[in-house]
Amino acid sequence: MAVAELAHVALIVAAVGLLLAPSIVLMMLALASVGVVTRPSIAPVLTRFALFIAAHDEEANIAATVACARAVGRDAVTVHVVADNCADGTAAAAEAAGARVHRRVDPSRPGKAAALNWLADRVLPAERSADAVVIIDADTRIEPGFFDALGEKLAAGAAVVQAANLVRTTDAPLTRLRDLAFRLRCELRPLAYDRLGFSAGLHGNGMCFRPEILAGHRWNEGSVGEDLEMHGRLVLHGVRVRFARDAVVRSAMPERFGGAAGQALRWERGKFDEIRAGVRLIARGVAERRSGAIATGYDVFIPPLSLHLAASVGVALGGAAIGDAALTSVGTASLAGMLIYVSRGLSLARVGPITFTRMALWSLPYIAWKSAIVLHAIVGGGNRRWAQARPVMPLRAAPNPAQADQ
Repeated sequence: MAVAELAHVALIVAAVGLLLAPSIVLMMLALASVGVVTRPSIAPVLTRFALFIAAHDEEANIAATVACARAVGRDAVTVHVVADNCADGTAAAAEAAGARVHRRVDPSRPGKAAALNWLADRVLPAERSADAVVIIDADTRIEPGFFDALGEKLAAGAAVVQAANLVRTTDAPLTRLRDLAFRLRCELRPLAYDRLGFSAGLHGNGMCFRPEILAGHRWNEGSVGEDLEMHGRLVLHGVRVRFARDAVVRSAMPERFGGAAGQALRWERGKFDEIRAGVRLIARGVAERRSGAIATGYDVFIPPLSLHLAASVGVALGGAAIGDAALTSVGTASLAGMLIYVSRGLSLARVGPITFTRMALWSLPYIAWKSAIVLHAIVGGGNRRWAQARPVMPLRAAPNPAQADQ
């Protein structure tokens, strides 16, 4: 076989493995997510929660987050805020809103993982009445029914539960596109994995743990994506994360590319850092015939959507330009799978025709921006940062959480 033919075969194999195979998986997940979710008929059990919030210079947001959590959780929730290496009034604002505040000053151990480990060491031995620990971000709004939905999963036997981590949408096109991305990553995929009997994943916000799980599995302080790393470790040890779709948390997102870049880079970097763990999970799953471990490991290798779309379009158009039917078919089939996947996300987000048109007009700049972020992460950008998004305005305290997103 000539060198040119070998190169052509290698290109086809690469396109199938890197583009078409993930598209088929995403399409299958989209189809698995369709249908009515039935909530378990379990007698209500009073579950007491310790709510952990790691806050670094969040004076503008923390009071609203604490007030909302206390209003939704009422007597079943105790809010603990770790004011982590803060140079502003985060601690005072959280205390005034009714949280138990723990001040941590340790510049040698920065980051969310270190803050959560430190807080767990202080709180868990003393607060033995808590049935579960919930972790949210400092700019989060909790929707009504959040703790009830988590309690149902815990009563059904779950040791770890992930809530639906969504976006507080505005009319800004970037926010709408980010909302779609979160719907795909943090609602569609965990819903599908949960229905298929696999682990739903951890998404950093709205995570719920039995205390013994946190006692036995500390956060990796050297990881950029501590939630991804923790999830892989839990699956390796046979712990399945369940998904509570009716437990919803929402966070503000920047309305401009500049404000979103730091956090987006950190998220993508965290995923690339878990590639080795993904290989280990797949190998363990194959050796032990554990399909759940294989599914969790393979998820790490699914390309970021923007880069996946751009590469599939490039393969389809490139194949058509040179008259290569095989390449054109692979690229087109990959796009078809992603079309089904994205369409399901649009359905979950209940996007109307006007909003869809605006999103479509902004999709090319968004794909270009996100692809640049991914490429930056590939070459090492975003390593070991606790990056924060910069919302346009701080969240307002909302004594009535039912009105928070109206």
